[in-house]
Amino acid sequence: MIPLVRRRMSYTALAVSAAVLASCSASGDVELGTDWEGSQTFVTASVSGRTVVVGINPSARHAQALAVVPEKDGDDDVRAPQLVRSADGTWWLSTPRKGERPDRLFTLDTARHVLDEKGDTGRLRELVPGKSLVAAVHGSPEGGRSAAEAGRESTGVLVRDARTWKGVRSTRVPGPVTLTASDPSSDTVCLATGQGADTEVSVLDLTTGRTGRAVRSAGLQVQQLACPAGTPVLAGSPAGNGPGATVEVTLRRADGATVVSVDGGRVDALQASGGTVAVAVNRGQDSDLVELDRASGRELGRVTVTGMDNSYLLRHTRDGWVMVSDSTATVVDLSGGTFWTFGLPGTLTSF
Repeated sequence: MIPLVRRRMSYTALAVSAAVLASCSASGDVELGTDWEGSQTFVTASVSGRTVVVGINPSARHAQALAVVPEKDGDDDVRAPQLVRSADGTWWLSTPRKGERPDRLFTLDTARHVLDEKGDTGRLRELVPGKSLVAAVHGSPEGGRSAAEAGRESTGVLVRDARTWKGVRSTRVPGPVTLTASDPSSDTVCLATGQGADTEVSVLDLTTGRTGRAVRSAGLQVQQLACPAGTPVLAGSPAGNGPGATVEVTLRRADGATVVSVDGGRVDALQASGGTVAVAVNRGQDSDLVELDRASGRELGRVTVTGMDNSYLLRHTRDGWVMVSDSTATVVDLSGGTFWTFGLPGTLTSF
C-alpha cells in the first residue's frame, strides 16, 4: 500500500490522442521503450524531470519508460501520483495538482500503447479498487489537530463504478484514514485509522456503504495492511523492535483478522491472498522476502535480497515476486531461492 496524499471527485470525460502524447514525450528528452506486451506491472517514475509510466518485465528482467504523463500548469511535483489496477485489468493513474485544483485522472491503454486522460477527479486522497467498484477516499484536514480533534474527525468515501466511473454512493468512516487495502476478488475494502499500536481497521462494504466491526492491532506497531476477500491482514513489529541478524515472522488469527508479527526488521510491503501472506522486511541494508501459509503460519519460502534497503512495492507476477525500491526493481523466485535486480529508468514516484 501506499503513501497517502490524494483528493476528491468530479468526473468529466476527455480523451487525449496518441499524437498529443507523442509530442509531449518528444519534448521531454525521455527515451521511450516499446515493451508493452512483456510488461506485467507498471509504476511511475521521474525521468529527466518528467513523470513517466514505467513497464516492468520480470521475465526479461528490465524496466522501460513507456509513456510520458502530459504536463499542465499547476501540477504538484511534491505529492506522489497514484497508479492502481482494477479487477478488469485497467490501470488508473491519478496525478495531484497544487492548491485546491482537482487531480487529473488517466487510464493506461496497454493495447493502444497510450495514456487516455479522463478529466479532473477532484481532490482525492486514495483510490482503492475492488471487484467492480472503486473507493475514492477523500483527504482529511491537515495541520495541527489535537488527539481529541482527530478522534472526532471522519473521512469521506465516494464509491464509483470501476467501468463507467460514475458515482454510486458516498459514506463516511470515523477518524482520519491512515492505511487502505483491497482485493480484486471482493467489493470490500479495509480502512485503517490511527497509527502504530493504536491502529484500528474497519471493513467497508462498497455495495452497501456499511462499515463492519473494527479490528484493533492489540499492541502491534502496524506498518502495512492487506485485505484479501475483505479480511484484514495486519503486519508490523512489536514495540522496540529493530534490525537484527535474522528476521522472525509469526502469524496468528485474532478477532476475525490475520496478524503478522515481525521481529528483527521493518515491514515495508505486504501482499495476501486466500492461501498465503508475503512480507518484504527491511533489516538495514538488505531485505528479506518471506512467504507464509495463511492457515498454518508455516514458512513457505524466504529469500534475502542483498543491497535493497527499502521496498515500496511488492507485486506478484507470472515470473515471480517484484519488489521495487527508489531506483531499482528486483524479481524474486521464492521456490528457487534466487533474485535478480535491475535499474528503473528514473526515480520511483508512485507506490
